[in-house]
Amino acid sequence: MILDFTLPSTKPTILRWSEQELSAWEKLSTDAEAMSHRVDNPGLSTETSQQARMVLDSEHPERHPELANRKICRAIVTLWAGDLRLAKDTMRVPILQAVCENGSFTRLFTFALANLYFTHFDRLDDWDTGLFAKTADYLHQGVSLQARARSRDALFAIQQNPELSMGMSAPEKIAQQVLARDSDLPSTMREVGLGDYSGGRYAEIARQRVYLDRIAQADPRQTYTWLEDLCDSDLADAPATDGRRFGHLVIEAMTSQPVDSPSREWESTILKIADDPRARGTINWNKWWSRIPPENLRRVIAWLSGEDIRLFLEAVEIFGKKNSKDDLLRMFPDREHFLKGLLELKLVRETRLFAGPAARSAIRQIMGDDLRTNISQLSGMNYRETAVIFMNCGKFHVIEGSHNFKMWVIKGDPPEIMSNWRLGQINSTQFLNELRGERSPHEDYVALTHNVHKKWISDALIFMDSAGEYVPPEAVMSPVTYQKVSAERPLPVRPKNWRRQSRRAE
Repeated sequence: MILDFTLPSTKPTILRWSEQELSAWEKLSTDAEAMSHRVDNPGLSTETSQQARMVLDSEHPERHPELANRKICRAIVTLWAGDLRLAKDTMRVPILQAVCENGSFTRLFTFALANLYFTHFDRLDDWDTGLFAKTADYLHQGVSLQARARSRDALFAIQQNPELSMGMSAPEKIAQQVLARDSDLPSTMREVGLGDYSGGRYAEIARQRVYLDRIAQADPRQTYTWLEDLCDSDLADAPATDGRRFGHLVIEAMTSQPVDSPSREWESTILKIADDPRARGTINWNKWWSRIPPENLRRVIAWLSGEDIRLFLEAVEIFGKKNSKDDLLRMFPDREHFLKGLLELKLVRETRLFAGPAARSAIRQIMGDDLRTNISQLSGMNYRETAVIFMNCGKFHVIEGSHNFKMWVIKGDPPEIMSNWRLGQINSTQFLNELRGERSPHEDYVALTHNVHKKWISDALIFMDSAGEYVPPEAVMSPVTYQKVSAERPLPVRPKNWRRQSRRAE
């Protein structure tokens, strides 16, 4: 039979790989070898690990004869890295010294020691004085005895980037590099050779430093994509310095800048972490706000006060337009000028919103996801659509409401219901009784009816003046209203040496 094609050669032919293919396989081989020597630390049987635990359970582990077996020494270091409780209870300088001196600083032992170091990092000195420095010294010694690193692993990091990997200041330095390059921490850690240790204390400290530095460089009036990360409960609850949580450091940093009105995202981040700072006595307040400096606490409460006033006025205006309440709308600009004027004068220390069920629903529908403040519920049919705002102004307190609610101005201590945040709902009758309390009308409080003649404005200012707080009339009225009221009604006289202080002066 004659074939019309050529048969293949009986001699085997080995095809040559391209340089690109060879390079790719070489990289895979190197990465696989490096991975096998890193975190998992292979070659330790269950029996070896059990023997290592027995050594640590003995009365004097540092003198145990089993330490002559370097596999046992490596198993001890591996157990310490993976078992926080065991490490905390048994890792002491004399035991570490005996383990390292008998471990022979093989490549596997050195990787196990690196895993231990980057996993526990600053915790080490909490367990025994000098443990951090001793562990670092032994790790340096182990790395110095190894061949030059062939991949970006712990050996590479310590050989090529010692300032970013060794010492208590290393996490701060790598965080600075992240910000300088406008990069992210995981990719930066991989680049310097520490990608395998993203779950340890070293990485946690670096991550915290990155966020705190970003906050310090940020403008609170702007929004940033990384703000959402700060709301993660695991990140906020992570341990930080001085027995505090990382969330405490975040809140303190975010409330340190004296701006007038931060962005919605900035303010929402704070509230998602710690809830409302005015809700004293609650679990969240005790957990978070009790550990924040008073100045920062006052600042964030002032931010929320501005938000509450804006929200209250918006709700009143929308209600008036929706229900064609012409009389309410005519008086709305004067109410708005008065309340915002007190805020601008920096007299408002704290606010609280109350609303009937229909008003609460309307506000939530209006604001949607922008609603960032708590609204306590008023019950009672007459208050179903009513919204009320309480304003603590130090020497006096203002309670203003929508509809036909009178403006109350009270001297002395605020009513208890205004500071009791555990009270989620209050009856309208009880609400008014709490406002009156044991107070005498016209002496301890006034309840003023809004009218087109604007008498309520002058009466309120005179009563505030009698409480010991001069409020400049022109600061709480529009020029037109001031001209009318000053021509028709008595107003308080400006004291000598009085100087106006506004919120922006802060």
